[in-house]
Amino acid sequence: MKVTAATTTAASLAGRLAGAEEQKNPGGGKVKPLVVVVHGKDISKMVAAGIARCGGWAQFVKKGRKVTLKPNVAWISKPEQGADTNPVLVAECVKACRAAGASEVVVPEKTCNDWKQTFASSGILDAVTKAGGRMYALTEDNQFRKMDVPKAKILKQTEVAVDVLETGCLVNMPVAKNHTAAVLTMGMKNWMGSAKERQAWHGKGLHQCIVDFCTIIKPAITIMDCTRIMLTNGPRGPGEMAYPDEIVFGTDPVAIDAYGATLFKKEPFSIDYIRIAHETGLGTGDLKEVDVVRLEA
Repeated sequence: MKVTAATTTAASLAGRLAGAEEQKNPGGGKVKPLVVVVHGKDISKMVAAGIARCGGWAQFVKKGRKVTLKPNVAWISKPEQGADTNPVLVAECVKACRAAGASEVVVPEKTCNDWKQTFASSGILDAVTKAGGRMYALTEDNQFRKMDVPKAKILKQTEVAVDVLETGCLVNMPVAKNHTAAVLTMGMKNWMGSAKERQAWHGKGLHQCIVDFCTIIKPAITIMDCTRIMLTNGPRGPGEMAYPDEIVFGTDPVAIDAYGATLFKKEPFSIDYIRIAHETGLGTGDLKEVDVVRLEA
């Protein structure tokens, strides 16, 4: 699967996030966000190539500090079904962060299905543990902190996983897939797995609640799993699959999701939370204003 993305010389807000890589236009002027799309079969090589193009792990991981990874681990599903983030990708990032000097790598998740079965069937608990990380289920009240959301239009207060808020480096690791309620779930929607109560979002206005929540979450980088994508019957599946064999890297969360939408042959602004996030100033959803760099690994 190949998708062509144009690049122009418009502005972005990529630099507002920690570790953001900015590229100045050849003629001077404002910066634009970088989205790195790595195609290949060897996930270890793909991660190395993508992170190197974003400036290396040292741009994101602070030596002696904790790293928090947030994969999508919501469903009792096999890795090949694409409902959860690829466990091989998660393991590679755990190992790389440890090698970069992280004091520990934690992987907290509030699942939709039973957490014990979900962690086991997804293969992610085993992958994280063997790679030297610590994965745990968000099941207790004291694992969350109540937060005001000053810029929210709907979600004025929420409770967020403590390890998402208190960490030296926060890495979003979604899987791109179809979603019956949100059309697609990718990076921004993945943060629902860090919220204590999220079911009410559907009744209040799902797309706006996703954006509201994202105004208080500051990932250093998003690493999106597009090795295989679920085209139908998401978010749990099983559904029809496609195999882009891509991993997508970037510091602008809106640009990442905008690119992901194109893998499903969707116009990014047809996804309401991408459009709202762009209009809110969380990042750049117009791919004409994004530098999409493609690599083979």
